[in-house]
Amino acid sequence: MKELKNRNCFITGAANGIGREFASTLAKEGMNLFLVDIDLHNLESVKKELTESGANVYGIKCNVTKIKDYQNAKNEFYSKFDQLDLLINNAGIAIGGNILAISLEDWEKVLNVNLWGVINSIHTFLPDLMERRQGHIVNIASGAGIIGLTEPPPYICSKFAVVGLSEALFGQLSIFNINVSVIIPSYIKTDIYLKSKVKYPQKLIEDVGEEKLKEISHDLLEQIKTQAMSPAKAVQKYIEGIKNNNLYVYDNKAVLRSMTTKGREPQKYEEFLKNYNKTVGNSQKPIIKNMV
Repeated sequence: MKELKNRNCFITGAANGIGREFASTLAKEGMNLFLVDIDLHNLESVKKELTESGANVYGIKCNVTKIKDYQNAKNEFYSKFDQLDLLINNAGIAIGGNILAISLEDWEKVLNVNLWGVINSIHTFLPDLMERRQGHIVNIASGAGIIGLTEPPPYICSKFAVVGLSEALFGQLSIFNINVSVIIPSYIKTDIYLKSKVKYPQKLIEDVGEEKLKEISHDLLEQIKTQAMSPAKAVQKYIEGIKNNNLYVYDNKAVLRSMTTKGREPQKYEEFLKNYNKTVGNSQKPIIKNMV
């Protein structure tokens, strides 16, 4: 999508983090925006800020796990705009920790938001794009959707699925003149780090203490956030990739190098995973990485 000015964009998870930065940056590009998020308070703040800057912005509360919410959002969108040009599926959550400490309910919650949220969005809007034979779908994955580190399993699983779904769509939709991009964030300075939940094995809780574990987790996540890239810098890279109609869009070449290593030197990649598991996983430190 070379030209963004006066085009119409729908963004999920737009109240915070990468979604919020997308909204701000695309508004400066002259796009008309329709924003959705389950966090209505922060969503209203984004709408107010962008409207006051002169942007054409609408938005409503939407739970991406509920197809009825999407249908309602779609109706509201088309009451404001005549067509959809850019669909950004950004909403996501993270729950990490030891795999046996993560409940089936936790798995379901993460997959419902991170994967089914994308599926629901595509199910809702894709027929319109195919009818027009025009549009661009952008799915936000993660470096954790490329590199299967030890933690957090539900998040990694969901992001690998989003990458695979994006590749499948890229191939299928090319004959309809619909572009698909999957964004692979690395470490981005957003609040998802501090909002992420970490689950601990009961024995670890008994040995170390729950409050101490929370303190360690908070300090580690703050450290990751401190070292991370700013959302503004990252989103500029993402928009450049969208304008170039790239399938894969990165903000850090380290992830790309990891993909190359996985394909060309699988044994080296396997050793990397094992060593990471020894230094992080087996130490049972509650570290969450690549949660964007």
